[in-house]
Amino acid sequence: MIQAGGLGKKYSRGLQADVSLRPVSGVDAGRVPELDGLRGLAIGMVLVFHYFWLTVQARPASLLAYAMVPFRLTWSGVDLFFVLSGFLIGGILLDARTSTNYFQIFYTRRFFRIVPIYAAVLLLFPALAYIAHHAQHDGLVVERLPWYFYWTFTQNLWMARTASLGAGMLAVTWSLAVEEQFYITLPLIVRFVSGRRLLACVMAGIGLAPLTRIAIRLIWPHNSYAAFVLMPCRADALLLGVLGAMLIRNNVWKARIQRNNLFFAISVPIFLLGIAFLNLKSPALRSPLMQTFGYTWLALFYLSVLLFTVTRPQTAICRALRFRWLRWLGGIAYGTYLLHQFIQRILFGYFWGHEPRITGGYTFLTALSALAVTLAISQLSWRYFENHLIRFGRRSSYTFAESSSKAMPQSAT
Repeated sequence: MIQAGGLGKKYSRGLQADVSLRPVSGVDAGRVPELDGLRGLAIGMVLVFHYFWLTVQARPASLLAYAMVPFRLTWSGVDLFFVLSGFLIGGILLDARTSTNYFQIFYTRRFFRIVPIYAAVLLLFPALAYIAHHAQHDGLVVERLPWYFYWTFTQNLWMARTASLGAGMLAVTWSLAVEEQFYITLPLIVRFVSGRRLLACVMAGIGLAPLTRIAIRLIWPHNSYAAFVLMPCRADALLLGVLGAMLIRNNVWKARIQRNNLFFAISVPIFLLGIAFLNLKSPALRSPLMQTFGYTWLALFYLSVLLFTVTRPQTAICRALRFRWLRWLGGIAYGTYLLHQFIQRILFGYFWGHEPRITGGYTFLTALSALAVTLAISQLSWRYFENHLIRFGRRSSYTFAESSSKAMPQSAT
């Protein structure tokens, strides 16, 4: 573990005011295909968990259930999303911090990336609830939260209070609330705090997240949802991504990361051993061990993978992340994430009249069919809806006092 004080001294040696926080060739000069691959890996993990790991629990002693044991932690694809989001959004903010239209452009782009398809799902909720009812699957819409929590991205606060994820159709939106609350906080910090003070803020947030989770579990022992869905409790993954963006923009630290193969050779196996332990002893996403230090451990591993990816593009891992199908999956990740559980549960309710669970070959085919339908609809959403809105949001560019414009990172965020 890197100590904050030592890192602050070493990090500051490469800083000349803020000039070293500049776009880095190969990372911010254009779209990075490996990051699309990582995003595809993240949504793939979430799909495996919801479509196959959870569904085989109806037959816990079956051969298929044993085969799925290595995939117990695939729910942490959300944590990989958090690290990626912190890295990409943090990098954009660092590069744009001196721009004259910093807040305007950032929030305009965020709006067109996140809100339209999310709003479409919320507006379609009554119709989707009607379909769920006639598919004998009212469980998708019961325990729904007050509508204004969804529209204000504060549903995670209500989920923490009630110890429930609300309507199953919209349960996954807790992570969107976490990210949107993070997007309100981070731009202010990056804009008005710099150098070693910024680094101290980031490191403090990383350290406080597991402590906050521990405090919540001690104060609220019977509520395992609060430490799972509240933004301060999940800020370690997001801020580790921001830390990665800071390091990769510092010439001294970027060079160290690029040439220090020994660090990855030692750290990655250690992280994997810890993950294997968690997978065997405490794989549940709301278990005490996972909610204290497990989330941070997973995020540290994903950060090491991310740093390896952006500094060693010629390796076999990066070549695999550039596979077209994986990058395609990363491109449609947002729509897939919003829609996948609804489609899965509707099909299971329609054909079998029960919650998604695999009890035989035909129900396994139902899960595969739901997966295919989800990907098809998400592709249509990306091609005819999301992509056009994102391009519209990017029509405006950051401007700087010293020049009329500055090239900014092009990413799927």
